[in-house]
Amino acid sequence: MKKIFLIVFVSISLYASMAVDIYRQSGLNAVEKYIKEQLQSTSYWDEKLKSKDVSYGYYENLDSLLIADKQAKKLSVYRIKDSLELIAKYEDVIVGADGDKFKEGDLKTPLGVYLLKKRFKPSDQFYGPLAFVLSYPNTFDKAQGKNGHGIWIHGSPLDGSARDPMSKGCIVLDNDTIELLDQNLNYKKSIILVSEDGVKKVEKSEISIILSELFRWQNAWQKSDIKSYIDFYDDSFIRYDGMKKRNFTRMKEIIFARKQKKEIIFKNINISPYPNVEGRRLFKVAFYEIYKSKRYKFKGNKELLVELKDGSIKIKIER
Repeated sequence: MKKIFLIVFVSISLYASMAVDIYRQSGLNAVEKYIKEQLQSTSYWDEKLKSKDVSYGYYENLDSLLIADKQAKKLSVYRIKDSLELIAKYEDVIVGADGDKFKEGDLKTPLGVYLLKKRFKPSDQFYGPLAFVLSYPNTFDKAQGKNGHGIWIHGSPLDGSARDPMSKGCIVLDNDTIELLDQNLNYKKSIILVSEDGVKKVEKSEISIILSELFRWQNAWQKSDIKSYIDFYDDSFIRYDGMKKRNFTRMKEIIFARKQKKEIIFKNINISPYPNVEGRRLFKVAFYEIYKSKRYKFKGNKELLVELKDGSIKIKIER
């Protein structure tokens, strides 16, 4: 299977002729090495992204992107293709108080990137004909000590009574709008970016850096190169379970010292700009990871919160 994958990959890449020459001269292992080097190169990703619209991120397996602007009280819906297609824009959206949500009862709509975890019909008519549950608090919220629950996108009272001018933290639409949204949305393959005053557009060069750095991090991990691996982590790093960089480094030093042969595959990579009140260039990097070694096997979703600065990434939170 490994040989089939490599041959198929090479046959469709922009670097096919070069890879074929390498194979003829040096064999399959040299081709694999070449592919890994390309994935760690910004020039490879610059070429790959040439015809792709990454204004609001890079997405390999999502259908739709929702962007909520709290100050403008606006919700925009994009279909994710090579070129992002704006399919709807809803005005007069009701949101919570200004600023980022931090604790239960502060009446704020959280800033960040959220999954639409569930679609359901509320039992209370106050919430309209249907609602979508957002994944607040997400991994990054929890790592920062944020709490609270029950953040939804929902409709308006079914009895026609006036909507409150401010929500308790939810995103509130009129009923015709939320039903129209429902018709245009596969919620299981959608995410929402919630910003205070708009999401700053992403440059292709930023996505190229993040992707090449992601595969450099993977390469250091695969080679058990502890110094290069740990250099990717910010001094303020905290793991999802509260482990900080010092203890995380000690744990990894023990594991890497075994020099175990391992296979690490990343697929279904999604990169989203992460709205925040400080205006830092934060990104959520989510992907499906396959990890195999003699001692340990893992298949599942992985999440990183990274900061882009000085042409490289620093991992701030990991799950």
